[in-house]
Amino acid sequence: MASNSPIIGSIIERKPGSAFNSTRKPQQSTGKTGFPVVQHRSQSAFARSREQARKSASTPQTKTVPEVKSSATIPPVAAQEVSSSWRDQISRENEAKVASMSEAEIEEERRQILERFGANIGDVLKRAKIAREKLKEKGTQIVDATNVDSKDAPVPVILEERKPVERARSPPPPAIVTPATTRPSSRADRRLRFADLEPQDVYVYDSAHASPEKRVMALPPPRPEDEGTTTSIGTFKSAKGKLAAIPAAEGKVSTKPTIPKGKPQPELVTPELIRRRYFPNAPKDDPNLAWTTDLPANPDTVTNSVRFDLHGNPIPPSVSATLPTHLGLHHHAEGAHAGYTLDDIFLLSRSTVPAQRATMLGVLARIAHKLGNSLDVKPSGLEEFSGREEELRKRILAAGIEAMTERGGVGTAAIEAIWECVVGWDTRLAGVTSVEIGSTANSTINSLPFDHLLPEIANIIRQGDLPPESMSQLLGILYRFAQQSIALTSAIANTPRMLDTVVQSFLLSPVSPHEGPIPPSPFALDFLSLLASSSREIAKEVGDMADSFLRFVSFLPSASPFAPDLTVSLITCTLHFYKILASYGFATKIPGMAVTQFTQLEQYVISDECQSQALKIVWAELVEVWTICAIDPHQTTPPHEIRWSQISSWSWNSGLQDLQLYSETDERTWKMWTASWNALAAWLEGSKVNGVRGGDEERFSFLDCNKDDFEAQDGRFRLLVNALMDKLEVGLGGLDADKSNAFESFSSQAALLSALIRVWLACIPPHTEGPPSSPPFTLPLPRISAFLSRLISHPFWSFAWTSNPRLVPFYRNVSGLAARYLELSKRLPDTSSDLWTGQALAILSRQRPGDEQFCMSVIEEVLKGITSEWAVERGIDVPQPIWQNGGLAILLPFFRFIVQPQAGVNTGPLHPTVDSIKATSTLRLPFPSSESKGLPLYHDWTMGAMDHLLRSADSPVFKSLPETWNASEVDVTRASLFFSKISQEVLRKGGLESFAMSAEETCFSCMKIFMLEHGQPQSDSTEEVYRDPIVERYMKSLLQPYTNGSDAPLLHGPDNLEKVATRFLGSEVPFFQFYTDFVALYDAVSFSHPIFARLLLPPTSMKYPIDYRKHLWCDFNHVLKTVRVQPQDLFVKDVRDYLYPVESDPQLLGSYLGSLLKGFLAESLRLIALHHIACCIWSDLQPEKVKVQQERASKMLLAIVGQGSPELVKEIVLYQQRETGSALLPPNCFEGVVKSRLDDALRLGGPVVRDRLAPLFS
Repeated sequence: MASNSPIIGSIIERKPGSAFNSTRKPQQSTGKTGFPVVQHRSQSAFARSREQARKSASTPQTKTVPEVKSSATIPPVAAQEVSSSWRDQISRENEAKVASMSEAEIEEERRQILERFGANIGDVLKRAKIAREKLKEKGTQIVDATNVDSKDAPVPVILEERKPVERARSPPPPAIVTPATTRPSSRADRRLRFADLEPQDVYVYDSAHASPEKRVMALPPPRPEDEGTTTSIGTFKSAKGKLAAIPAAEGKVSTKPTIPKGKPQPELVTPELIRRRYFPNAPKDDPNLAWTTDLPANPDTVTNSVRFDLHGNPIPPSVSATLPTHLGLHHHAEGAHAGYTLDDIFLLSRSTVPAQRATMLGVLARIAHKLGNSLDVKPSGLEEFSGREEELRKRILAAGIEAMTERGGVGTAAIEAIWECVVGWDTRLAGVTSVEIGSTANSTINSLPFDHLLPEIANIIRQGDLPPESMSQLLGILYRFAQQSIALTSAIANTPRMLDTVVQSFLLSPVSPHEGPIPPSPFALDFLSLLASSSREIAKEVGDMADSFLRFVSFLPSASPFAPDLTVSLITCTLHFYKILASYGFATKIPGMAVTQFTQLEQYVISDECQSQALKIVWAELVEVWTICAIDPHQTTPPHEIRWSQISSWSWNSGLQDLQLYSETDERTWKMWTASWNALAAWLEGSKVNGVRGGDEERFSFLDCNKDDFEAQDGRFRLLVNALMDKLEVGLGGLDADKSNAFESFSSQAALLSALIRVWLACIPPHTEGPPSSPPFTLPLPRISAFLSRLISHPFWSFAWTSNPRLVPFYRNVSGLAARYLELSKRLPDTSSDLWTGQALAILSRQRPGDEQFCMSVIEEVLKGITSEWAVERGIDVPQPIWQNGGLAILLPFFRFIVQPQAGVNTGPLHPTVDSIKATSTLRLPFPSSESKGLPLYHDWTMGAMDHLLRSADSPVFKSLPETWNASEVDVTRASLFFSKISQEVLRKGGLESFAMSAEETCFSCMKIFMLEHGQPQSDSTEEVYRDPIVERYMKSLLQPYTNGSDAPLLHGPDNLEKVATRFLGSEVPFFQFYTDFVALYDAVSFSHPIFARLLLPPTSMKYPIDYRKHLWCDFNHVLKTVRVQPQDLFVKDVRDYLYPVESDPQLLGSYLGSLLKGFLAESLRLIALHHIACCIWSDLQPEKVKVQQERASKMLLAIVGQGSPELVKEIVLYQQRETGSALLPPNCFEGVVKSRLDDALRLGGPVVRDRLAPLFS
């Protein structure tokens, strides 16, 4: 605003008796509520203001403040002249600049202007020029038509060191429009100057709440001891003279002012005074006047909610009531308490005042930071929010998302709050990229409105007007979203212009960091790598940008325009990005496009100048993947982008061996050794396929360089292997689910051993079957075998897959070691065919998603080896129908689905293979869940075909069977039972019993065979699958090791039938419903089938809910007469599972008693009923601290004595059972006499019962 008109005119002080009164008495209320009547508006506020101004101009005002005119004539057009002068100067400079530009430059500038301001910018500028010319002409006319008197000129003000005005303000009206009635200045030559204050002229007092009892100038002057800490602002002088001195007595200062005598005491303003003066007609208790009441004199100093300061720190209640008000912590409803509750903060975070809103969003961000950290360590002051962290996290996220689109500090603070709730909430997840870390339900992040949120983030980044810190936070938020799930990653990639915006804003800045707003971000490359690893489609999309990132590889740190550390990070992240793309077979033309640059990079990596272990590792990993892609160039997309002849000419193998030659072998460099040996193994494997004579020359060259280091006693590779085995053996014993660092270290060590075994196997000549004539080089093979035997059986395998997704990536290296050992075991001379089969079955259950290709190759090899010749060699009698219709090969379609249930979803292996490159659809593992299908395999996977037979109408396997597959339902059942029995025996003989099916899994698998008849027409019982002699034979043989009387018992699993059944039934169908159908089917079609009857009993043991016992013993009591099961044939480790704890339910006890009295119970069922009835009668059979219920016991005893057979009475009287150890079975449980029971009989049944039972006690 350019204007020479004065800002302040002469100041006129009014007399005390002036008729003008600036304060107005409140208008008397005409309503009944105590408030003025509402005035309805028919015009806007602006219209009414203009109309009032016109009326005021037409009405003479006699009591207004006279306008003061300037003492000198100042042309009002001076501002316009100044404005025109600088505008003309700028115009001339622009014209000269345009004249010196070429046509191309002019066209480019015109294009940029149109792109930035729109196509109609010319019209806008033209209208502005016309308006400016009209204003100039109007101003000239006004000056010419008006004669300004010098005596009416406003008083000029001398502005000394005037500061620039931050905000545009309306200029004061010019003097020429001043009304003619303005009073002339009394002193036209007076000038105003701002006083130069000294520190001693200013007093600074603590702020205090306003109160109607306070008087003007009631604050005391500073005390003498305050000298140097206060500043004076002068001495107050009133019209009546100086304020009387304030007396002080006994060190206390009176804050009550001295009032001159004779002056009336001012009336104290109270709520009653307000009511009587302004609302005389309102009653005293009118709720509409509640606003006039005073606050409590002594407010409660203890509040229920935690209060926070402006840094997000909780304020203790004891401190909240004592803090001063100048800290800014009392701007809320409860002004007596310092700090803000969460409700206050959330309310103020939606304030219309930007500064207040930004401050509160910042407080929320700091609170979220503390709540996120409280998941592990509970900070003091936040105990109130324990268990509510996720709820508050959602509320803070909602507040941040609502404000993130705002400009300035509000948007910046909102982004920080979102970042704290998304990224900073659990920083331990920052490095988890190979596995989904969020489930599909019950997650705060999954509940966000991504359809709205992601486009907004893309738009904010595209605008580019945020600070670099906020831009980085937005990128971090997107990265965390991508970590959540593959589905969310796809949503990010499909957001319009998201990928282009990220690349343009964070990566494709000018080469010189001084020309761009921010240097390229390595984190943005990691973000693109994460997106590419999520799906093949996204990888193909971002792969189109791969050429643009060669700029980061083209400059080594010594020649890069960026800082050395930033250059190394950019190279490392770029190579990792290329590795991800190459795992799908994409962008494999890159090394051929930049041969010179990659050659220079290879020399840098090998040299001593390179100190980055991460760069060395990722370089070796990239070489490995590119080498595998070149083995079969038809697998890349597009084909033949990289060929084996190029691999040979680039001699990457020589560079890798040089890298090893100049590297140390201490533990710090083991990850580099892992990557380099895997790359060399890939080169050796490719040489077998594409090299001359199966790669003999390459193999001999490698062994000549490295064999001595493995063979010599002091060879550095031999020392490395021994140190590695020591670490692994010690680390295996210290693994724990809560020690993630131990898992990570152990995982990297397992990866190194796996790489060594891979190199050993790659050095074996091709077409060699079985063990080689001599090992390629020396490895401690017996020690490795013993370690792997411990590793496979270790309980740590169950730690991560159901609890901690952070540990899941570490399992891939360990499962990869197990898979690599299985390949090695086949080459060892001491490994028999049966031992290898047992190892294969055990290792299959340890594989994880991504190992599907390996699992199917092992299953195919195992099934291929089990033939009729194999059975004859081992003297196994196998029915001939087993080998008909393809033998065990008919199970392969079912096993493929079990291993890989989702069609089209192929998780890439840890190390790509020739076959995996084109088939891989994602490189990330699914979120670990106990309900996940596929890998890892359960021990009952060998019976998995039964699931598809039961659901044959909906089974995807039956919908995709090959045309040559013609097996029947009976054939599949026979093959499944036979293969399960072979697996059971092989594992037992190999000492791997823990990998065989548990008793619960075997029982449920056999129950599914019987349930094949559920819902089927029962016209001919000979068609029932379970009546097939081969099926009956193998079911009985498969169940035998789990019976109570087995000579070679197998383990019972930790899961009961209900949990085992969940894998097939799902979480929505309870096992109880399956069991009711099973019992009903037995009642309908079993005809007392012995195996069918035995399978009725496991759910009725005392380990299961009472509903199962009631259903069989009460609802289907009539079928019990057909159940004949010996105690030795029960599927339990000990019969005590059916006996203890003693039954107490009256309905079940009545069923036990009634069945015994009817006399149709036999064997195991009779033992179970006898036990529970006897325990309810005799006190010596009851556990300690459990008393016999006299009335119930008396009725039972009288019923048995009066209605039971002599044999039943004798068994009840003589029955005994051990308190510990194995249960006593008949007839041992009926031996001996307990004399104390005669007294129990007398007490329960009287002399008659005692006399009748007395002979049994003699």
